[in-house]
Amino acid sequence: MVAEKRLKILEVCNLDRFAASPYMLPIFRWLVEQGHEVHVACRVTSFGDKLREAGLEVHDLPITRSITPLEDLKAYRQIKSLIRTGGYDIVHTHNPKDGVLGRTAAWGLGVPAVIHTCNGFYFSHRSSGLKRWLVIRAERFAGRRCHLVIFVNTDDLALAAAKMIVSPLKAKLIFNGVDMERFKPGEDDGLRDELGIPSGATVLGYIGEIKRERNLDVMVEAAARLLPQRSDLYLVMVGDASMEPGEPEHLRQLASRLGPALADRVIFTEYRFDPERFYRIFDVYVLPSSREGFGVTLIEAMATGVPLVACRVRGPKDIIEDGRDGILVKDRDPVELAQAVGFYLSAPEAVANYTRQAHEKVARDFDHAIMRDQLYEEYRRLT
Repeated sequence: MVAEKRLKILEVCNLDRFAASPYMLPIFRWLVEQGHEVHVACRVTSFGDKLREAGLEVHDLPITRSITPLEDLKAYRQIKSLIRTGGYDIVHTHNPKDGVLGRTAAWGLGVPAVIHTCNGFYFSHRSSGLKRWLVIRAERFAGRRCHLVIFVNTDDLALAAAKMIVSPLKAKLIFNGVDMERFKPGEDDGLRDELGIPSGATVLGYIGEIKRERNLDVMVEAAARLLPQRSDLYLVMVGDASMEPGEPEHLRQLASRLGPALADRVIFTEYRFDPERFYRIFDVYVLPSSREGFGVTLIEAMATGVPLVACRVRGPKDIIEDGRDGILVKDRDPVELAQAVGFYLSAPEAVANYTRQAHEKVARDFDHAIMRDQLYEEYRRLT
């Protein structure tokens, strides 16, 4: 038997928090355990040590999410220098801007395998025509400078084909996955005590970045509509607000305008390394954003046995079968969102059926091992 070649891999992403997420870090750690050398280039904030503890070599990359020409040129030069001296077998990019910069640099330097994962295009159905045109042009340019583009939802795959962003021969659909040993049903009364939520109170939950584009104001408005019928309702939002530090206060002020009782029941926790605990105290999980590449938190909630509501947009539409294992609603519509949540809260028999169907679907289609094995198969094929 011929021994597998030890690969040297550079993973390029915008933030160390992304690399340290529950669906990315286990893959990187597994690659290291298989004997491969894995480097991560990203903007390092407070998660660098977590990446190093997993056996990764971390390179601080000064990359921003917004368009900043001088900073972008600096980041491009740093990526190019890193690749030139690194001797990598694979360069794999993961986010829109690093995807364009990283693929361009790696392709020009002749890296054997240049891969990009399209975690959604940087526009939504509400974006202007100019923004869509610019993003598609940039993606089309980068699509010619890689060997493979992985898509995590069918809408983006179809759009890429229709707009000739990437050749069908270089496109592959691989859904994201969830660690079902980590995210599983259970109880966590200790967390309720930690947050000051009474036992038996109703909890609506959200996990993700706290920023305006996530439409969390719609979630607050929906909660206000439910409060007259659910006086024990709490709203828990788990996530980092450093990109828009004023957003939690904006949401608190909105809650105050809608009613003093609600203002006292909106809880922000900042980023947590134990998201699995929070799903176990949620009565309903809500993902109100209009722009999703996939929606990993949805499959985490499904694996944990939490009924969920999301918007009828790309990503969630691939995960949820509306009316069977979850509910899809029109985006930015607090009335429809409140009705969906209210249905769950008033129909426990339906909740049991929804969550059973959802858990079976995750085990069948979205287990993390499926995602990992499909990705590793492409790494091996291309090298």
